[in-house]
Parts: sequence; structure tokens; C-alpha cells
Amino acid sequence: MLEAANAVFRGRELKSQWQKINDLKTYAKVSNFLIENNIADIGQLADKVENVHQRRCDLGQTIKDEERRIATLDKHLANTETRKQHESVYKKYKRLTPKKDAAALNSLNPLTRSKAKKAYEAAIQRQAAYYEKHAGEIEAYEAAAKYLAGVLNGRTEIPEKAWRAERETLIANKYAHCDEYYRLKEDVRTVEVIRRGAEKLMREATPERMPTRARARDMSH
Repeated sequence: MLEAANAVFRGRELKSQWQKINDLKTYAKVSNFLIENNIADIGQLADKVENVHQRRCDLGQTIKDEERRIATLDKHLANTETRKQHESVYKKYKRLTPKKDAAALNSLNPLTRSKAKKAYEAAIQRQAAYYEKHAGEIEAYEAAAKYLAGVLNGRTEIPEKAWRAERETLIANKYAHCDEYYRLKEDVRTVEVIRRGAEKLMREATPERMPTRARARDMSH
């Protein structure tokens, strides 16, 4: 195969067949590719082309899956952070929830009932005033808590540490897979160029492909 590659490089159609391989650095890269992959004939080259394409396809899907999971973990962690950030405000808001003194409110003593009612209404106003002042934080907490409740599906402990560890692993894997993906992209270009050149050489080097009359004329001379 290396001999075939050399012949194509020297061929009269250098520009058309090897227009992408126009310097010694790229020539060396192609030669190294053949050696490193133990490619010695067209069949092996065809298998390599198929394997490279399949690996790229598989990697592309793997990268998409990793990106989706990273995005999901980012959402989990963002809501976890929001919940922690506004937890103290929300807890104070809940502590301000008015508590009814049923006994006092239903007392036979009008003074006791009136006092209990005023205390309850004052508690409502205090909580309402606090909510008005901290509505953004309270609503953000409630939205984050609702989201996390759906994610945890009955569990009470938020696995923040596990989520962060998984995210770091996925990011590292994604970078490695992207690097391999783009290396394979270059490999595809290389093997396709080699395949086209080698197939042309085989066509040109096979006398059986010459028309019968042309072969007879050549023999008569």
C-alpha cells in the first residue's frame, strides 16, 4: 500500500487525486497512518473506512448523551443552590405563618375573642408584609423546592456531592470524546483520499480493463 501511495504522489494527476495532500508533512501523516493501522491492501483500507465512520457516529451519539446529562445536572445543581441561598428567608416566612387560637376565638368571653382575632389579623399582616418584601426569594425557593421534589421522587436528601462528581466525570469524558471525534474526522479525510488514489492506481495498472481492440493494437506494435 505504501508503494501505491508513493506512485499516486508521483502520478501525472497529482492535483486531482491528491489535491489535499500537497506537502511533505501531510504525506508523512498519510504514510504513518497506513503503517500505524497495519493497512496493506484495499480490503483492509475499506474496513478501516467503515470502522472510522462507525466510531465517529457512535462518538457523536455519546457526546450528545453526555451533553444532555450535563445540562440536566446543571439544572439540578442550580436549583439546589437556589434552594440553599433562600432557605433562611423562606424558613422565617413560614415561622410567621399565623396560628389560630381556636379556644380563644371561640371563647364565650367577647373580650377574649376580640383579642384573639386582633392577634391573628396582626400575624397575617406581618407575614404579608414580609412576603411583599421578600417575594422574589420566597418564590425562587418554592420553585426550586418543587423542582427538586420531582427529581428526588420521595427521597429527602439531595445528592449534591454525587451530582457534582458525576458532572466533573462527564465533562472530562466529553472533552476526551470530542478530541477523538475530531481526530477521527481527520482520519476519515485521510483514508478517503488514500482509498480514491489506490483504487485509481489499480484501475490504471490492470491491463484487463483496457478495451480488446486497444490491447490488440498495442501487441501488433
